[in-house]
Amino acid sequence: GVGFTLLTATFSRFIWKTGIARATGASKVPDFNGEWTGYVKTSYEGVIPDDALHASNDPNAEMQRVAATLQITQTWRKISIHLETDNSESDSTGATVLTEDGRWPSLNYQYENDPDPDSASSMTRHYGTADLALKTDSDETVLEGFYYTGPGRENYGEMYFVKSE
Repeated sequence: GVGFTLLTATFSRFIWKTGIARATGASKVPDFNGEWTGYVKTSYEGVIPDDALHASNDPNAEMQRVAATLQITQTWRKISIHLETDNSESDSTGATVLTEDGRWPSLNYQYENDPDPDSASSMTRHYGTADLALKTDSDETVLEGFYYTGPGRENYGEMYFVKSE
């Protein structure tokens, strides 16, 4: 009873993300914890304020890059994702981590977005889905993929984030 509960709680909070847990095969779940900075490339056709655009934005491109930050809080059993831009915030309502052999680990989540009260009238509360692959090289750890929104908003685009140190 109590011993198993303590072991499970300790594993869920700390042990799952250690090298020992990975080497023994006890955990394949990647550690997404932390702050990620980047952008959301959006099909939204309304006006986006200049100060909300990412530094790498090309004003002549078909889709605009909006600066964004992801804050991910994770244990072995739970994960929550908070995305913030200058004009809105999103919080995950459910998430799945996939760790299939031979593929990049991925994070798929559903979210609810709440625009700031002073945002454009076309920016309304909406729901959506994001699917991000975790890619690591010697220089940086990246989450990249796509998102789409539900009826009433019907936007889509790409997402790109680098893990902050």
